[in-house]
Amino acid sequence: MTAALPAPRSFWRDTHPSALLSGLITMVIGWAGPNVLIYSVAQAAHLSSGTAMSWLWTHAIFTGITGIFLSLRTRTPILSTWSTPGIAFLVTALPGIPFPEAVGAFITSGVLVILLGTFPPLTRALQAIPTPLAAALNAAILLPFGFRALQAFGQLPLLVGAMILTFFVLRQLAPRWAVAGVLLAGVVASAGLGLLSGAPVPFELTRPEFVVPAFSLHATLNLALPLTLLAFTGQFVPGFGVLKANGYEPAPGLVLRACGAASVGAAFFGCHNLTLGALLANIVSGPEAHPDADKRYTAAVWAGAFNIAVGLFAGTVLHLMGVLPTQALAALAGLALLTATASSLSAGFQGSRPGSLAVPVILLVTLSGITPLGIGAAFWGILAGLAVNWVETRPARS
Repeated sequence: MTAALPAPRSFWRDTHPSALLSGLITMVIGWAGPNVLIYSVAQAAHLSSGTAMSWLWTHAIFTGITGIFLSLRTRTPILSTWSTPGIAFLVTALPGIPFPEAVGAFITSGVLVILLGTFPPLTRALQAIPTPLAAALNAAILLPFGFRALQAFGQLPLLVGAMILTFFVLRQLAPRWAVAGVLLAGVVASAGLGLLSGAPVPFELTRPEFVVPAFSLHATLNLALPLTLLAFTGQFVPGFGVLKANGYEPAPGLVLRACGAASVGAAFFGCHNLTLGALLANIVSGPEAHPDADKRYTAAVWAGAFNIAVGLFAGTVLHLMGVLPTQALAALAGLALLTATASSLSAGFQGSRPGSLAVPVILLVTLSGITPLGIGAAFWGILAGLAVNWVETRPARS
């Protein structure tokens, strides 16, 4: 459903203190959890701090604008964010690929998302991928973050142990604040153990860096296609599911085209896919966001506005993350993605037929890190899973 943009007075009348608070909480959790994953990508791919800051700045500004536009346009609480499975995938897939070629792949992926929103047959083709297999691919990409968190615990047990304890305690008492609490615990424990970096943190506006893209078949196969699949299966599909569960059904084509167009624009400043929010979508679309379901769109608008405001100082946020030891960042990333990992594993195994080997094959192939023909393991993982699934279902079709 679509509607005309509401007048400013209408928006202010519809706003409720709980909507403003939900928008603020969404921003805080996003920056304390998924957003800091860019630090892991920058370290793994040896990106300059300027490139990482530009990536983070672009994500915050473009998703803020996209979410505000879609929420006002549809009167639906639509949260835009980057592809969290995509950024997790890039930790291992981006190293070795020149960044201009990666940007070319980001543009290609954005165009593919626009096509998905323009031509329904393409959307149906991706939707034909069984949900358990898509969930298994997400789990295989997210699991290494949990492994690295455990390795960090082995290196600094007091620091990481305090963060893990905080996470599980807050999950029982205030789940919404669990990830933000982990970040606070990491800062306090690092300071108490004398592990904080003494480097000065500049407080200044961040300047985005324009990147001239380059296009290659290698980057298209290794980055563009997996990123598109992950954006669709790991963000758009569950994102629409969250909205539907809360009583909202915006037109998929409009959302896909808007996010795809924003992704193309953001790519020129070094940012990958911008998608429909899934992990944080319940905060702005659930009952806590506003007592009136028809006015919860204001919570998503506030989330976008807060994201833009903080994103202007993305470099300062990134420098603040650099003050923490790498073990604390590894623990933060692993714990922030733990719920998503559990959901993906559960959906993968519970949704499979008894005795099916498709999901284990996807996990094993993707986690193996193999790169036949120079193509990344995630691509071969989903391909192998689809092949096994096809073989297993042939007798049933006969």
